[in-house]
Amino acid sequence: MANTTHKVKSLSLPSKLNHINQRIEHELKKLRAKEEASTSASESIIIGVSGLAELYGCINKALSLPMTQQALSLRQHEKHVGELLKGCSSLLNVCSSIKEIVLQQGAITKELESTLSNTKDGCTNIANYNSLRKEVIRKAKDVMSSLNQLNVSIIEGEDCHLSTMIKSLRCVSIINLSVYESLLSFLSMPVSKPKRSLVSKLMNKGRRGKCESGIEINDVDMVLHELLSGKTTNEEKLCFTVGKLRTLVGVMEGMDNGLENMCKQLSETKVFLMNILSF
Repeated sequence: MANTTHKVKSLSLPSKLNHINQRIEHELKKLRAKEEASTSASESIIIGVSGLAELYGCINKALSLPMTQQALSLRQHEKHVGELLKGCSSLLNVCSSIKEIVLQQGAITKELESTLSNTKDGCTNIANYNSLRKEVIRKAKDVMSSLNQLNVSIIEGEDCHLSTMIKSLRCVSIINLSVYESLLSFLSMPVSKPKRSLVSKLMNKGRRGKCESGIEINDVDMVLHELLSGKTTNEEKLCFTVGKLRTLVGVMEGMDNGLENMCKQLSETKVFLMNILSF
């Protein structure tokens, strides 16, 4: 099962902070509440990515203030701002890499859904999907390895004397790492080859509109395996499979939209930090 443990932490901000820092805390609380109400791994991930974009939007508003820029440009903050810039650049690169993987997974899912909707003989297409799916898994695992290295560099070196703005940036960066990890775990789940009884159970649940595993990418693997290994392909199985594929396409689109916004916000954060260092 995908690792979706990216519960949001409180920034523990002092009460004297300005309204922007209070907005950051508010967004964190709202994100925690939405995550707790989520009903599936994918929903939790999409909420996490969208919430992160909102958090970085608040961070960028704070960084746009002349008083913030002047404070962070002081010599005693130069090292920490440089580290944040390096971390932000790495997070942006990872975000772009994950977005490419999500787009690939979305594309192969949409192509198979379209093919199966128009033909009853989809065995060749399913085999091709499974091959490309394994490529997605490999890419996701490669990015996960890079993320693990980045995790160490961002988390280590905590300093209780850091400014509130720097602490806020570090905290959001750590949450960012956790959300990325959950997303990559979702994408890199091994292709499932379940027992027939499990597939039957899934399809019975599906008739009532339920998702047995709560992980759409795993559900697709199971029903595709059933179609590929079965001696016959009836209309009911085919329609059910197409429905699962359409659901996964929607999930990928939701993740892609969130990642697109994340890339924009991270790019803006990077520019602000670069400008502060150039003062």
